[in-house]
Amino acid sequence: MTVSNKPEAVILDIDNTVLSCDLRRALFCSEILGRHVSEEEVRHDLYCSRLLSGKMQERYFNAFLSTRLMSVDVPYPLAVDTIEVIRDRGVKIVYLSGRFKSPADKEKITIEHMKRHDLYKDGDVAIFKPSSSVHDRDFKKDAISSLKRKYDILWAMEDTPRNLRVFKDFGIFSVGITTSYPPIRFDFADLVVDGWSELKKLIEEKNDCAFHDKNDQSNVQ
Repeated sequence: MTVSNKPEAVILDIDNTVLSCDLRRALFCSEILGRHVSEEEVRHDLYCSRLLSGKMQERYFNAFLSTRLMSVDVPYPLAVDTIEVIRDRGVKIVYLSGRFKSPADKEKITIEHMKRHDLYKDGDVAIFKPSSSVHDRDFKKDAISSLKRKYDILWAMEDTPRNLRVFKDFGIFSVGITTSYPPIRFDFADLVVDGWSELKKLIEEKNDCAFHDKNDQSNVQ
């Protein structure tokens, strides 16, 4: 078997994967409905379809796609700690996000916010969509093709089944986190976790950031 001499990396989504957007989403719903909406009411309901429909949901989408209230997003419990454990093992952190650079520059705001929360550090890589008009799946397919040429990708984590399946289709070990959808939606994933504590425990128990057998030919990229 040919051993890869490329540097190892893991790929992480941002929204609802490392950063919880529940408070921001709840605040937007509160504005639209004219009443208090709790974070619990929007949890596991990515598009707030239990609360909103039609024009109200359109208002919600427009608000969420703006840069408003992005500062209230916070890291999930143990996300910062787990990512630091991965860094300490010499694995490159790659953030691959559907947040866009145009028409509003979410890249700069996001990087500054993540630095304040110790999620983004020197040496990390962050790739954002060039424009809101680009579909997430198309953007991520192109980015993954490029990243695979440069890195030995150990795994990738996403909160949406649709985007996680892109990684699976590329033969990358796929980790689904159930912050936006129930576990049943990730029936194709290689690993499903409820939160970062499970991921941290697995890494520490294995003393390795790779969850698959590196000698398994089915995971050779």
